[in-house]
Amino acid sequence: MSTEGRVKDKVCLVTGASSGIGKGIAELFAEEGASVILADVQEEKGLEVAEQIKSKGHTASFFKLDVSDETAWINIVEYALATYKKLDVLVNNAGIGFVKSILDMTVSELRRVMSINVEGVFLGVKHAVPAMKRNGERGGSIINVSSNMIYIPMKRQSAYCMSKSSVGIFTKVAAMEFAPDRIRVNTVYPGFTETAILDVAFKEAEKLGKGREEMMAMFGQSNLLGYVGKPVDIAHPVLFLASDEARFVTAADFVVDGGELWQRGGLENEMDKAAAAK
Repeated sequence: MSTEGRVKDKVCLVTGASSGIGKGIAELFAEEGASVILADVQEEKGLEVAEQIKSKGHTASFFKLDVSDETAWINIVEYALATYKKLDVLVNNAGIGFVKSILDMTVSELRRVMSINVEGVFLGVKHAVPAMKRNGERGGSIINVSSNMIYIPMKRQSAYCMSKSSVGIFTKVAAMEFAPDRIRVNTVYPGFTETAILDVAFKEAEKLGKGREEMMAMFGQSNLLGYVGKPVDIAHPVLFLASDEARFVTAADFVVDGGELWQRGGLENEMDKAAAAK
């Protein structure tokens, strides 16, 4: 079903947009009529994605952004206002994670995850909101991407789970603070999705003698629908939250995981069995 133009004429900034979920969101926004600013530390890949979007007749640009750098955030918002005259939507998608037990983790590793996954979201909201306030009654929409792991955490993922839990509760506070300005703030919680972040799990699985195809099948079995999601599966709910269709939606939690919350258990059990057998 075609829904062309659901974010027509909106200016949308998407972080972590060079690949994975962020790339899927940026592409879908552009197809639906938005002017998209792709932000990422991966400049070469980001420029390539922006060019691909423009080659299809859509409006897109790339801006190199380290989400943990406040000056970079100030610069990208200024760029949005100078180039497109406004900012309507911010998707805080950029994030990192790694697999390591609590006792083996260093403080510097923990701080690295928190600086990107938590401080990056805080800085995005802090500097995007003043620009969105200039929209008056039109307000704006902020979508923060967390993870369904805050509901079903996994061993050796403490830094990632801690950071994504922070994103969820921070979103609620931001939604309360900025509701008078008609700025809606919501959270999306993806499950296993075909992105580069799964490579972390694949590397861990290789140590246990499991191949990529076997792991993909196992990840698929961890949800009710029986397959791993694709970036576009996450992008569509984000599109809804960015659009005026969601004008009465704020401080909401959107779990997009194929029903993983109600199915998983077998996945971690299998990983534990394989680890114990090594």
